Amino acid sequence: MTSRVGSSSRPRRSRFGHADSRGFTVTELMVVMVIMVLLAGLAAPRFVGSMRSERLRTGGRVVLSMVQLARSRAASEGRLTRLDFDYDQGRITALRYVQDTQGESDSRQEAREPTWEAMTDNLGQARDLPLGITIRYVGEDLTMTETRRLSELVFRPDGSADSAYVVLEGFDSEVLVVEVDDIRFMPRVLDVSRPEDLDRIEQSMRSRR
Repeated sequence: MTSRVGSSSRPRRSRFGHADSRGFTVTELMVVMVIMVLLAGLAAPRFVGSMRSERLRTGGRVVLSMVQLARSRAASEGRLTRLDFDYDQGRITALRYVQDTQGESDSRQEAREPTWEAMTDNLGQARDLPLGITIRYVGEDLTMTETRRLSELVFRPDGSADSAYVVLEGFDSEVLVVEVDDIRFMPRVLDVSRPEDLDRIEQSMRSRR
């Protein structure tokens, strides 16, 4: 029985006569990197746009939660509550009416200047809108005129409030509209893709001009 001595361990050759490769060449790695950079460049604008839209939606959720808070506190405590909108800081603050009128006549109570205090508990503390999101307009309609712009919304002891709209503005002038309805009692975001919501927006924009 014979054995082969000194046989070399040369790499196998493929059917095409080339040695098999177990790794990538520098050229192949560069090609892969270029493809990854191109794909990242295509995906980046869409990702950034999605993040910006999400910030605006987050701002809408902040407005919704603060409106629901002020409304529920007014009803549960049987007193006036108020939301203050800071246009410069992009901040919404909830306040409660604390004027002590015990023992006074109704006429004297009405003559008094209301006294308010900011809510400071975890749920009631002031909320800031996400970075880049601003309060564009708060008003009873969407005419967006300075003379009709409000800086506060007041909720009565039964939780009701006058109808109003809160308009937030994000990047690239994208806007989101929150409606505070005196009938539904529940705030909601108006969706321009829904015909009925678009009609409400257009009707409000034309009102009182």
